[in-house]
Amino acid sequence: MAHKAIQVMGFNPANPVSVCQVATVQTPKPGPDEVLLKVLCRPVNPSDVVSLMGIYPGDYKFPYVPGFEGMGTIHEVGANVSGLSVGQRVFHTGHGGTWQEFMVTSPRNLTLVPDSISDEVAAQYYVNPWTAYAMLQSLKVPEGEYVLQTAAASVLGRMFIQIAHHQGIKTINLVRRNEQKEELKALGANVVINFKEENVLEIVREVTKGRMVYGATDCLGGKTTKLVSTTVRDEGTILVYGLLDGEDISANPPDVIFRHVRVRGFHLTRWIAKLGVPEQKKLGAKIWELLEKQVITPLTGEKLPLEKIQEAIVKSQTPARGGKILLTSY
Repeated sequence: MAHKAIQVMGFNPANPVSVCQVATVQTPKPGPDEVLLKVLCRPVNPSDVVSLMGIYPGDYKFPYVPGFEGMGTIHEVGANVSGLSVGQRVFHTGHGGTWQEFMVTSPRNLTLVPDSISDEVAAQYYVNPWTAYAMLQSLKVPEGEYVLQTAAASVLGRMFIQIAHHQGIKTINLVRRNEQKEELKALGANVVINFKEENVLEIVREVTKGRMVYGATDCLGGKTTKLVSTTVRDEGTILVYGLLDGEDISANPPDVIFRHVRVRGFHLTRWIAKLGVPEQKKLGAKIWELLEKQVITPLTGEKLPLEKIQEAIVKSQTPARGGKILLTSY
């Protein structure tokens, strides 16, 4: 049996779209401790695109099949595998591999998908919701306090709003377009600011009555991080989890020197590695619960077949007007 797979033969920081090619490969047989997964649906995340640029950490061996997360059904089970059976819907996460129709994997990389959750939502179970939840945990924002985020209209940004609202945390959200304001407020956002047109520092100072925000998250980098550093209170922390603007991170020197505002990187894999297995399982169950109760409602966008991978990548890098781009194999 053969199947389609997206293969990467090398990296290209300037043009990640160019490194992906659709190949037909032999479908492997699972070993006694493995399963063969039929992958049905997977998102195109910024972290996937960064991996195509060669920036994302990891031991890559070419040809490399990208895709950090996705869902599908179990197609074949190894002789020593217990607790899993053919036909079950499962979510897969690992260091690449989901951008293909079939993949052999360890049961450790799989989690069962609740019946009430659609394939499209299940495919987005890990990268964005875990990151949003983990950053709020890392900042230790108390109930009733304000937290600020950039790229608030992104798929992750919307989840951040929903989780914070559920926990009683107030959000100040930076966007580029005025039409996004009411949309985000409907999700639970307290304040939405067009940072291209409005005075962010003045509004934050007014809303917080001069106390400033407890902490912040930023995925843009560049001058935006510098702006964000002026809004955080003394001893506050900014978590930087992306560099979508493509510029070096900067911060306002007086805020860093005199007010001890901290700028820290955030990487979900590193954060999770510090958790014990029981804590990981507990958090995993919590995320499924939030998805089932629709506390978190991922914004799902266009669905494209694997053959249109280049179009999917280009559309994934467009500001989120239509939701998360999904690659499907139905």
